[in-house]
Amino acid sequence: MARINYPEEFVRQTALFKKMKAKHDADGGGSVLIPFLTQQGIDLNADDNATDSAIDTNLIFQDLARGAEDETQDRNNLFDPVMDRLRGEVQFLKKFYKGNPAELGNWGVTVNGNKIVYPPEFLNLVQLFKDFKNKNDSFGPGTSPLDPYLTQHSIEMAGDLSDVNDAETKHNSAKQKELDAEDKREERDNDFDPVMDNVRAIAQYLKGLYDDHEKHLGNWGYEVDDSPRDPQFRTATILGGETKTVSGIKVGSQVENTGTVDLVLHKGDEVGEEPHNLPPEMRFTIVRGWGTTTVVNPDPATDGELGYLSTRD
Repeated sequence: MARINYPEEFVRQTALFKKMKAKHDADGGGSVLIPFLTQQGIDLNADDNATDSAIDTNLIFQDLARGAEDETQDRNNLFDPVMDRLRGEVQFLKKFYKGNPAELGNWGVTVNGNKIVYPPEFLNLVQLFKDFKNKNDSFGPGTSPLDPYLTQHSIEMAGDLSDVNDAETKHNSAKQKELDAEDKREERDNDFDPVMDNVRAIAQYLKGLYDDHEKHLGNWGYEVDDSPRDPQFRTATILGGETKTVSGIKVGSQVENTGTVDLVLHKGDEVGEEPHNLPPEMRFTIVRGWGTTTVVNPDPATDGELGYLSTRD
């Protein structure tokens, strides 16, 4: 049976709606959708307005998302060189405090045993730098143990602080844009999701109408795929004491008892004379003739479960 492949991307989804509606509008009073739309209370003009609103909102969402990415990159360009220098400074002091690395804690640095641990969150790294610089500034002129390293590497911590402050501003702005973008994405989806629900419902109606020629759905913008589908993993629940027939199992695959009670398998669509007992977590290879298997759960009190590869849609 042919399948309808619905687009996942918002832009392609709206394009599908527009094409479907354009076909309906072009057909006018002869549109085959009229009875279905009337029956279901679907107003394509209202859906069109909602789609246009969602498209406008999506443009704002994309602009905010790009802005957040740009500001995050600007933040990194400012902060990463400072962080590289800070790591070098910390390593220098670790050698200075050889035998007593815990002394680095007074500089705001976390030490686990003999290992320096840097926080993963950006704002915590910002605070680490500020604590580190404050500790350095607490020494009198020319008395900080870090001074030789700063002089040797021509590091101006005041300049680094300026870059860190600018990076923090960029970070906060980027995070606000991310929040605003998420609000706009949600607003977009709230507008368009009901439209997409109607797009899917119309597709199923047309599929039933064109059951002898499903490719006609392409005239309405839908993508129809009649190629064989890869087997899908599914589970069948067999209630306590139930006998259930499972069909469409891929020949050559293995079924697995994914439940907690023994199951009894029978070849074909009814209970036979040569059953196969399948305990929990055990598997059974499906050979020719077992593509349809009848499963018995002999435990009246506990549901069972069978995992299998299905060749059916």
